[in-house]
Amino acid sequence: MKIRSYLVFCFLVAALLPTLIFSVWSYRDAVSREIEEVEDRHLLLARKAAATLERYHQDLVTSFETVHTQLAQGENPEDLAGLLYRLNMCCVQLTDKIAGRVDHSLDPSDIGKRIPPETLARLQSIARTDAAVFSGITALPDGKNGFLVVRELDRHYAFGLVSSEFFIDLGRSIVFGEKGHAAIVDRTGAVIAHPRADWISERKVIAKVTPVARMMKGETGIETFYSPAADEDMIAGFTTVAGPGWGVMVPQPVAEIYDKVAQNQSSLFLIVTSALLATVLLGLILARSLSFPLEELARSMRASARNRRLSKVDPENGPIRFKEIVDFCNSYNRMVTRMTKAGEQIQKLAYSDHVTGLPNRDHLQTVAEPILTNATSKENGGIVVLIDLDNFKEINDLHGHHAGDLHLMACARVLSEVADKLHKSADLSHLGANAAPLVARIGGDEFIMLVQGLTSEPDIQAFLNDVQLAVSEPSPELSVTPSASIGCARFPLDGTDLEDLTKRADIAMYHAKRAGKNRVQLYTPDIGTQSAAETRRDLIEAIKKNQLYLEYQPKICTRRRVVISVEALVRWNHPEFGCLLPDHWLPLLNGSHAMTRLGEWVIQQAMTDHATLSAHGNDLWVAVNIGSNHFIASGFVETLEAIRADLGFHSRHLEIEVTEDALFTSEHRAFSTFASLKDLGYKVSIDDFGSGYSNITRLARLPVDFLKIDHSLIAGASKDPRIRTILASTIDMAGKLDCFTVAEGIETQNQADFATHLGADCLQGEFFTKSLPVNELIDWLDVQKGPAGHLYLRPESRAV
Repeated sequence: MKIRSYLVFCFLVAALLPTLIFSVWSYRDAVSREIEEVEDRHLLLARKAAATLERYHQDLVTSFETVHTQLAQGENPEDLAGLLYRLNMCCVQLTDKIAGRVDHSLDPSDIGKRIPPETLARLQSIARTDAAVFSGITALPDGKNGFLVVRELDRHYAFGLVSSEFFIDLGRSIVFGEKGHAAIVDRTGAVIAHPRADWISERKVIAKVTPVARMMKGETGIETFYSPAADEDMIAGFTTVAGPGWGVMVPQPVAEIYDKVAQNQSSLFLIVTSALLATVLLGLILARSLSFPLEELARSMRASARNRRLSKVDPENGPIRFKEIVDFCNSYNRMVTRMTKAGEQIQKLAYSDHVTGLPNRDHLQTVAEPILTNATSKENGGIVVLIDLDNFKEINDLHGHHAGDLHLMACARVLSEVADKLHKSADLSHLGANAAPLVARIGGDEFIMLVQGLTSEPDIQAFLNDVQLAVSEPSPELSVTPSASIGCARFPLDGTDLEDLTKRADIAMYHAKRAGKNRVQLYTPDIGTQSAAETRRDLIEAIKKNQLYLEYQPKICTRRRVVISVEALVRWNHPEFGCLLPDHWLPLLNGSHAMTRLGEWVIQQAMTDHATLSAHGNDLWVAVNIGSNHFIASGFVETLEAIRADLGFHSRHLEIEVTEDALFTSEHRAFSTFASLKDLGYKVSIDDFGSGYSNITRLARLPVDFLKIDHSLIAGASKDPRIRTILASTIDMAGKLDCFTVAEGIETQNQADFATHLGADCLQGEFFTKSLPVNELIDWLDVQKGPAGHLYLRPESRAV
């Protein structure tokens, strides 16, 4: 708060506080007195209206009794016709109780007619012998609203029809304020008279309105309530007419009371306002001489803040020099000098990566936002390129984190060089770019390039090839051959939000990585819509929501020609995409917590399904695949044992399959896990042997039970003699190492016979059956025990 404002405020408080207190008290007192007057006035109006209706009721009853008595005696009461007309009584008739025939009527033309059965039934339900009774508001034969007045005689019902015009006229006569009115209802709460004509015509029941509900109980009083007709709070006086049960309510909006009081208090408000203006003027005059020097200093400081750049102030500023202010300005100038230097350092740390010196994610977001916002057409569009360094974790693990940092810095340098080369080239200017390409490191081994102006696919592809070539060149700082998987998304074609574009570039990058790494991929909707992070998140949810299930593929012993085990294969029953095979989503889980969760779920479900198989007389073991990082993780064996113990499962019935990647990730931990599993009685196998860089030396030292030969070797051996020699040598070597072999991917009779001839111990593939859910597997196994089983399944001599 300014000093000047503070002084003015003090003057205002001192001058106006008593005035405001008096004004508030006066206003509240005026409102209280006005409400008391309104309550008295409204209750008086309601009682006067009720008295009028009481007299009207008595006149109606007296006239009705006189007329039906004369009619019963055979007289013609023509002299009472004028009175009945003034009382809005349309007709009076005497109707036979049983036949419903009109025997006497003021109108001779009605004699002999029969009244409708529903009218007769209504007369029977309300008629009394001791007095005339009024019905509730109802529709008369002419379509208007009115009442039936009924009395039961010896052989007749005497009844008359009374129009509601008197009630409506009475209600219209009570009007005050802007919305003050009268409402008249019958004993059921149905509207007889009301300012809303539609409520009258439809005889709307408002029995739930609080005053109406109280009137129906015969009460009289004052009530504040919400009116659905006026859509605001009302205050009303109400009472009832005891005989027919009619209720009269006189409501008025509460807001009108406050408005009236506010108008009456306007003169007081004018006085308060005048005093306020005079006090402000006096305060400004008194405060200006005291506050002007400090205000000049404050304006200078605000200008510095507005320009986002600290600037020094002139200590000699102002008509009068105060020593304290001069000292303060000098101290402020020294602070500006220090903060300017510190701000430059903070800016560098906040918006740049500390390893490579490149802009970080925050800097990228700041730069990208205006570019993407203005990218409304292809002409000012561009690309977002995501570069993920291949095998970066292995570089850190094998060569140390210092080598990893050198690799990151080398990649940052070559990416910056490619971006600078593009920016300086003549080709980019004609593409409409208006911002220099930006290279940023967004975390780990990932870089992003934001390039505005590249819009044609040939130009984009050529640029991506340049990036891949630059990143793949050997670095003098590192004794490894680098490579990267590169994904690219285009704006505005693939989006105009950096997060969406990064996600699509990430999808394209993972597509390139799955295709063999060291590749580039331009995003298209055909390659998917979910990033790896989203897939991992959805898989965790799928486990929680029981969307995963296992299918099993049998392994056949080539000696006995029988099924000896089954391999568990996970399937994802996605609620949006249907059944998803692992090839589509499993590679995205590598190295993540989701892979660990998945492995634990598969182990538990496989053990559960094995109990089902055993219960149907199938003596088999079940094999499960475990991810490399999960296999070597600390606590894997302990978690496996905890699941097994919880389910009462025997370790000899479980086979753990793992690929050779586990050895490359951490050879020491992999050997330790292999040894622990063997000691605990589990079977262990190397999966997909021959599909990568198989290390025979490592294999010789591993306590492995099974060697699963990749289907590519099986398929190629029947055509290529060299592959056949490798396959035969592999099978022979495994046998000498006391290791059984499993030929995977058997799809034809020739492949089955060929693998059997070469000495493979087990066969697995769709030649025997596709993977099956556990219930279908049980049925298939039962079939194999009879003559309808698979032709290959015939017993021979030696078993595995």
